[in-house]
Amino acid sequence: MQKFRAVAIDDVEDILDLIVYNLNKEGIHVDAFSESAEALEHIINDPPDIVLSDWMMPFPDGIAVCKVLKNNVKTSHIPIVMLTCKGSLTDYREALKAGAQDYLVKPVRMEELIRRVKLLLPHSGGRVNFG
Repeated sequence: MQKFRAVAIDDVEDILDLIVYNLNKEGIHVDAFSESAEALEHIINDPPDIVLSDWMMPFPDGIAVCKVLKNNVKTSHIPIVMLTCKGSLTDYREALKAGAQDYLVKPVRMEELIRRVKLLLPHSGGRVNFG
C-alpha cells in the first residue's frame, strides 16, 4: 500500500490539529506548520505528495506559497489546496492563477477536504483505499 504525505500550513493551531487528525485517520501522514516560511523550506527539501495552505497568514501568505512552489522545479508538480475565509470569485481566480489546484472556503467540512485531497493525490484517481 502506498503511503501518501501531506504538508498543512495554517497559523491557527486548532485548524492544523483538525486537518492532521482527519487525514491521519485516512492513512495520510501530515507534517503541520504554523509558519509558512518554515513550511516552504521543509517542502523544498522533502517534497510531499500534496500541500494544504491557508491564504491569510503572516508573510509569506498562501498566494506567495503557491507561487514559490510552482516556480521551483523540485515542487512545481505538487498539487496545492488553498484553504481560506476568502470566498469571492475574484479570490478563487487569484488562487488558481497563483498555482492552487483546488480551493475550499472555511469552515471546511472535513469529509469534503478528504474527498478533494484523495482526488488530487498522484496516481490515486480518487479511488485509493487508505485503510
